[in-house]
Amino acid sequence: MAARMRERSSGTVRLAREGVSLVLGTVLTLVLLEGSIRFGAAGFVYFQAERNLAAIGSGEGEVRILCVGESTTAVAGDEVGQMLVTRTAYPTQLETILNSRQSTIKFRVLNDGIMGGTTGSIIELLDSTLDDLKPHIIIAMMGIKDTPTEWVPVSTLLPDWMASLHSVRLLSWVIEDVKLRQNAHPTQIRTLADLPPAARAKGAMYGNYIREVRPRKGFEIDKLKAAVYLYHIGRIKQAEEILRGTIADHGVGYPMLTDILAGEGRYEEAVALMEDGVAQHPSDGFYALQLAHLYLQHTDYDAARALLAAATVNVGRFDHPELVMSQFRLEIAELALAELRFDDALLAVAGVTGEVNERYHDLVPAVDVLVHSTRGRAYAGKKDWAAAEVELLDALNRAPNRHVNMWLLSSVYRATGQTEKEESVRRDLLAQTGRVAEYFELAKLFRLTGHPERVPEVLAEAVRNTPSLKENHRYLYDLAEIKGIQLIVMQYPSFELDALHAYAPEQDGVVFIDNQHVFDADPEAYFFQPTYPQSFTHYTQEGARVLAEHVADTIIGLHQPASPPE
Repeated sequence: MAARMRERSSGTVRLAREGVSLVLGTVLTLVLLEGSIRFGAAGFVYFQAERNLAAIGSGEGEVRILCVGESTTAVAGDEVGQMLVTRTAYPTQLETILNSRQSTIKFRVLNDGIMGGTTGSIIELLDSTLDDLKPHIIIAMMGIKDTPTEWVPVSTLLPDWMASLHSVRLLSWVIEDVKLRQNAHPTQIRTLADLPPAARAKGAMYGNYIREVRPRKGFEIDKLKAAVYLYHIGRIKQAEEILRGTIADHGVGYPMLTDILAGEGRYEEAVALMEDGVAQHPSDGFYALQLAHLYLQHTDYDAARALLAAATVNVGRFDHPELVMSQFRLEIAELALAELRFDDALLAVAGVTGEVNERYHDLVPAVDVLVHSTRGRAYAGKKDWAAAEVELLDALNRAPNRHVNMWLLSSVYRATGQTEKEESVRRDLLAQTGRVAEYFELAKLFRLTGHPERVPEVLAEAVRNTPSLKENHRYLYDLAEIKGIQLIVMQYPSFELDALHAYAPEQDGVVFIDNQHVFDADPEAYFFQPTYPQSFTHYTQEGARVLAEHVADTIIGLHQPASPPE
């Protein structure tokens, strides 16, 4: 018995020793692994950064700067007041400014801005294009389109102490890289099937661009949607190539291609193309509508008026005349508003309803929303503030994401001193959408009404309720560090840098640009009045130039040799 007990005791001790040895061995292995990865990562990052800095400072070849963000990065206004123009966006102007200020370094500025982008989609596009573009510098200004459900890295689910381990970071990077590549933003596509799943699901945006009655389904519409996607991520030449192919092969794609050409400053070419579309397909009333829209955008009001008058008289020759007529009436109202004929604008949309558009919801924006918005603008022009408020509230309730209606409504409230009501409506809108942009707009309102002390509170609320703001910036920091890329992060114009640091904290190696006062000289001239349905606050051509000049100061400063000690 005693012998068996001694044997059992000896076995227990042996098992305990083996267990302790296993635990100690595992811990030691993990410590060595963590140390090796930490040491290796530090060395890799150091040499990557050194090589990158050497390339930047050598004056040989070119320095590539990649700008990432939403539509405030992707586009700006142009000389005739058109929006969604890539050629005047701040990255495009930044390249010209940098190369005109000095001749030592050749700068190339690339634009990865996404219209309607979120931090998640911005990172997806960045991840899928980084190896091809090989930037030396990344400039990020992002976050306004995020909501509480936006994508965040898997590492955010871990405790801070665990997420900070290099071995854990390496594993999470592998997992995230696989996920990002599964939903990567391709830049070489031909049909809707080539798009990432998230982009394929966003059908609502297509109606703002396609505007054709005939291609309601099939191969043609898939190609047109692919072109819209490429346009959204700034691949203008590829979008143009697809559209020229669909026009040659199937006779569709005219309206969107004319938008692209006009946005690129090729107005005469756009008009000639659309005139050809009208001649080739006289039964598609949207073609005549697009041609009138081109005239109106470029203030050729007489040509627009003549075309609209002739088209409405002969509306019976168009396919689906009831649908086409509703669109003509809206365009006639736009012409009247442009000429400050507010009663004529109200008359033009009288009796227009959205019922006929239900069959074309993926090709045509909601008519009822546009009608209420048009009436609101007309009543505001007549200074009938009460009627304007009713119409714009109706439009906003029907489509909370169309920020232009909130902007118009805020103009009514500010003209009548009802800023408390504006705050209430903005709070309701925030509850519906959860967008960070709504927090920023509330912050603007508090400053305007003499309550700047409330700004930190509302922006802190945005950070608390939108995890992606902080976590996707952290992911961007890690990406830049691993690739040895100089990262520059900046805040949206008119907002303080401290607000940015709430979700993009200061870190060694990351440069920040303070844009708070960049537009102080003439904000009315630099901010574009929103006409894009989901705008935050876009910039005019001059505003984008002023921002680019300000950014150039930092870029040039980074490349100036240090002054020798005295």
